[in-house]
Amino acid sequence: MTHIDLRRRRALGGLLGLPVLAGGALSTGCASSAAVPAPAGAEPLPVPKLGVGDRWRYRLIDRYNGAVLGETTVEVVAITPDISLRVDPGGGRPVLEERWADPWTVLIDTTYDFPLLFETPVPVVPPGARAGQGITTASRYRSERSSSVLGWQQRLRVVGWERVQVPAGTFEALRIERFVTYQHPDVFRYAPERTDTLWYAPQVRRWVAREWTGSYLPGAPGGRASRALEDSVRWELTGWQPAPG
Repeated sequence: MTHIDLRRRRALGGLLGLPVLAGGALSTGCASSAAVPAPAGAEPLPVPKLGVGDRWRYRLIDRYNGAVLGETTVEVVAITPDISLRVDPGGGRPVLEERWADPWTVLIDTTYDFPLLFETPVPVVPPGARAGQGITTASRYRSERSSSVLGWQQRLRVVGWERVQVPAGTFEALRIERFVTYQHPDVFRYAPERTDTLWYAPQVRRWVAREWTGSYLPGAPGGRASRALEDSVRWELTGWQPAPG
């Protein structure tokens, strides 16, 4: 992540409760969504049955300017003792391993700008999710950027069902919002916050769209600097393939 310039601050506008400055507009990757009733049998959200070989392909978009950042392929390579995913970000970059204790709770998360290794599983989708549900959880994590064990607190809110259009098609998906406060490995990033919204579609056993961004105070605690913005990225499903058989 880098310190975001004034142009990007203007583009993000009020997403994080920051003052809206003149000029700029936030791109959402040319996808759309609209509220719909819960599909039959979808609440509480049923646990997906994942299989070795399940595969999803996502396009990553810079939400500040709409530029396509690349395409990532995610594949299930093991389901015991944990669910292990092979994450290929393409472009010659190293392949990553993502691990989940179950389909809802993550142990090693590669979604962001650097992998997070949690001490205890962290919910990404609340178990038995249904519209209106909310939960608060806490954990600690390590990263390759620091030898320290750092704090992670989050609030999840299940907003409701939406019909979402992405390159792979149109899906009825459950919108889940997450607000995170945490300790950053960079000690000069004080009071970091992050927002993460995903649209989970039972039809594909995973989320079909996801957006995240964040902000922090640069410098030392108690300083007078304005909040700086992290990157803002949208993932959109471009294709998926269930396990053979």
